[in-house]
Amino acid sequence: MENVVKPICRWGITGEIGAGKSTVAAFITQLGIPVLDLDSIAKQLMQNNEYLRAQIKAEFGDDAYIGDELNRGYLAEKAFSGGQVDRLNALIHPAVYEEVARLESKIADQGRKIIAKESALLLQHGRPKDVDFIIWVQSSREIRRNRLSKRPHITRMDLDARIKHQSSLHLSQHLDKDRDIVLHNNETIQALHKQVSELTSQLKTECDTLLESRI
Repeated sequence: MENVVKPICRWGITGEIGAGKSTVAAFITQLGIPVLDLDSIAKQLMQNNEYLRAQIKAEFGDDAYIGDELNRGYLAEKAFSGGQVDRLNALIHPAVYEEVARLESKIADQGRKIIAKESALLLQHGRPKDVDFIIWVQSSREIRRNRLSKRPHITRMDLDARIKHQSSLHLSQHLDKDRDIVLHNNETIQALHKQVSELTSQLKTECDTLLESRI
C-alpha cells in the first residue's frame, strides 16, 4: 500500500537569544500544539550520535568532549568567540534535519495537524519553505542581556559573543510581512501569555483554512 503524506501546518518560533522563544514555545505547548525544540535536539545529537561526535572531534579537537560528555564551554568558546559557528552548524544541521523529519512523521501519524518548531537559527539560510507561519519573538537588547546574565554557566564574554553573532545575521529580514508575526516580549509574563493565547487561536483558524486548500 502506498504511504499517504498527511497534510501538516507548520509554525516556526524564533528570535534573537534571550528574547523569550522558549517561554513562548512552552505556552504554545500548554495550548495543545506539539513543539519541537531544534536546539535541544541538536544538543542531544551532539551528545549521543556517534557519527556526529566523531565529526565534531575531527573539526574541533578531542577537547570538545570530556570523556563521554560534551564540553559545552570549550565548544561555545571555539564556535562563538573563535568565529567558527558556521563550521559547527554545518556538521549539526544535517543530523537535526533527519531527526526532525522522523519526529514530524511520528506526530502526524498520531493525527496532529499542527506542529511547531523552535530554533534560534530557523531563518539562518532564509525563510524555510516548509514553514507556513513564523512567530518572531522580539525583546529589547537590554532586556535580553539581563535575562542572559541570569543563566548558569554563561560567561560575559560568551554572552556578548552570542548576542553580537546573532545580531549580525539580521535574521528578521527574512520574515514574510503577509504571513509572519512579530511578538513583542518587553512586558510582564502575563502580558506575553495573553498575546500567545490570542495568537494561537488566530493561527489555528488560519491553519484550518490552509489545510483545507491542500486536500
